Amino acid sequence: MLLYQELDQLTNDHRKRSDLRDRSQRIHDEVHSWLEQYDALSEALQAYLHDHLQPPIYDSNELDTFSIEVVDIFTRKVCTFKHQSPYINVTLMRYGCIGCSAIRPSIAITIQTLAVYWQTHRVCPRLSIHAEAKKLCHLHNVYYHRYLATQYCIAYDVYLKVLRRIDMKIDTHLGHDTPHWRMLNSCPACQYTLEDEPPLKFSVLCACDGNNSTKLVDPVICRGNECLDPRSGLSSIWLTEEYVDGFKDEVQSARTLDQQQIQDPDDPWVDEPDSTDAEPSNVCVDRWHNVAPESCKKMFAIFKKSGIFITVCRHGFLLTICDMVQSGELMKYPIASLKKLMDVFGPNILYSHDIKCAFEKILLRSSLADDVKWLNIQGVVPAFHGHAHNQLCQVQHHSKYMVGAGKEDFETCERMFSESNALAAQTCNATEFHCHQALDEHFRFADMDKYAGLLNFIHQNYVQALLIINASTIFLSNFQASTPDIDFAADLEDERACLQALAHKKDETSVEVDYVKALVDLEDAQAAYDNARTEFQRLDLRLDVSPKDAGHVRRRHTNATNKLDQKLEIVEDYERQMALETRWHPEHPERLKAQSRITHRLYHKAVSDVERLVVMRLLELTKMQMNGLGYKLHTQISTALKTRATAIRSAIQRYNKYAALLNLPRAPLQWEQIVEYSFLAEFDLLQDSDSNIQAKRWASPSYRNASAQYFELQRAKEEVQRLNVEISRLLTKIRDDTLKYPAAIKKLEETDPFLAGELTRHWQYLKSVNARHLWHFRKTCSLPGYSAPSVQAFD
Repeated sequence: MLLYQELDQLTNDHRKRSDLRDRSQRIHDEVHSWLEQYDALSEALQAYLHDHLQPPIYDSNELDTFSIEVVDIFTRKVCTFKHQSPYINVTLMRYGCIGCSAIRPSIAITIQTLAVYWQTHRVCPRLSIHAEAKKLCHLHNVYYHRYLATQYCIAYDVYLKVLRRIDMKIDTHLGHDTPHWRMLNSCPACQYTLEDEPPLKFSVLCACDGNNSTKLVDPVICRGNECLDPRSGLSSIWLTEEYVDGFKDEVQSARTLDQQQIQDPDDPWVDEPDSTDAEPSNVCVDRWHNVAPESCKKMFAIFKKSGIFITVCRHGFLLTICDMVQSGELMKYPIASLKKLMDVFGPNILYSHDIKCAFEKILLRSSLADDVKWLNIQGVVPAFHGHAHNQLCQVQHHSKYMVGAGKEDFETCERMFSESNALAAQTCNATEFHCHQALDEHFRFADMDKYAGLLNFIHQNYVQALLIINASTIFLSNFQASTPDIDFAADLEDERACLQALAHKKDETSVEVDYVKALVDLEDAQAAYDNARTEFQRLDLRLDVSPKDAGHVRRRHTNATNKLDQKLEIVEDYERQMALETRWHPEHPERLKAQSRITHRLYHKAVSDVERLVVMRLLELTKMQMNGLGYKLHTQISTALKTRATAIRSAIQRYNKYAALLNLPRAPLQWEQIVEYSFLAEFDLLQDSDSNIQAKRWASPSYRNASAQYFELQRAKEEVQRLNVEISRLLTKIRDDTLKYPAAIKKLEETDPFLAGELTRHWQYLKSVNARHLWHFRKTCSLPGYSAPSVQAFD
């Protein structure tokens, strides 16, 4: 017994005291205690980064000293410090440490350790606090406990907060603390406008989209109550829930306004939150979940936040971000985001949205309608997402047809989400503060990363645009030599008009069509009855039939008789309804007319089936190229693709069958054509079975290829024009930085040398990035066809 008592004393030196506070109260007290120290901690960290003082050696028995265990990456030891402040953590910070408690810390972590994790987590977001704490435990041969990760998290939160306060001081000194400064200055290529620069049709090209990977599990569901954290992880770039909720009734208002106007039976876009009536079907509605009525955009109750909605410029710099709260992509998120862009950037904004075709109709019925028209706010569908929109939607909304869009594909949000998805594993069960803090830190670093690669981005786009211009110019010259008098823009308008007319055609249903269907069913039932009756009559003449087989023959005869009677009754009912004296025989003119309409329906269904299967095939092929897919999921997608290929072949056979039965037979589809399809909208041209669309010049494959080359050429020329402007803006920004930062550092050295040292470190990194920009600039100047300012203009 004495042995167990001794072991207990050795392994439990400190007894856990009882704490009657709940977790929310403990968090509140801890946050309030740290809040009183942040100013002093900021000064102490600046002093440490300037002097790099090492912990001195004091006798633990001296007065006014305290001892604490200090954890570094590779060392762990007890150090003794002399009080230099009423707060222990301020003294620790002066020597490069942060305690894991605001009042009486028992352990401290070095700034060096926290800085290494901070930078590692920025470049590898998958590395969590728990993984870092476990790593340190292994390095120091200590068993891992979850409370160690909690202690590390407390120190890391304080470290980030202190860094943020230092950055705020620097921003104030540089004049970067004005409202919306980050939105207006994050991307110099987009926003650093110059005097007398060539005018651009759109001042800002941006993309907006939502992502549900960064969900936040509701703690009430998991633990029964929420531990409230008074801290906020939001920066100035975030749109608050209150701001976004100010637009929550825009869809309902649009619906009310639409009901007051003349109803368009072919408009499926206005959301009907409370309607139980089925909405008109449209291929775009079927393909995009975020076009569904608002009442369908619900999220599982387990999630408090269901994701984020962002807008980014074409270079990938974050412009706005907001939470999606217990819902899917409601229309209020893009409306609120666009409102903020209009308030900050003003006129001539070109935005992209996956469902721009639907969103624009809501927008033009909302309270922003007048501002949208007055400020010339226009939108497009992104290049890849446009593949799954129908052809009419593409010729109206696709980015390749938008004058002034350049070669931008507007898929920037997808690339941003492919990076931020790495945070999902650690944020889904975090507090709301830690979720916001992680996202904000991620996108801050993403902006730094995007700036570091900005001129390389411009260089690559310049190379691509020049290649397109050279190749397309040669191709179109040869094509126009063989096909004179071509006006691609006019043909595009003609295609749009024809597709609009085709979209307004109704799939008429009549009694005659139903009667012919009933006649066909009756004839099939009669043929089945004749076969069954023949077998039944031969049954008595056969002696080798077993009782079991005889029973099958009798059942088939009974079923065939009953089915024939049912079909006959239906046909006779139609004949009474139509007042027919004689039944329509197969060569009856009215029957042939109705049969043609049935054939058209079956043809349209066959086209839709092929299109639907190809949509799924392309989406699965795209997903197979995504990073981070596990082996099992990759195998499942591969198996699905094989099945899909078989299904597509069967659908092609059905299509070719009904295409040959039309009055004007269509050319059969081949498997090679389907495999090479890049735009699903080409199927819409097959839907026309009555008009002369197939005879149009722009419907031929060779002409459509030339048309695509023409619009590629126009967008490439616009891209070069925009890139020339962006290069001038960025080089001017680099020149201004070269003058601004040294002057600010010199001025600070006289008043605040510690802050001057921190600003010097910022300038050293920025200067190295700018040097790389100048290297890319000289590389771009050597391109054949380069037409922007020369090197000498900025030397």
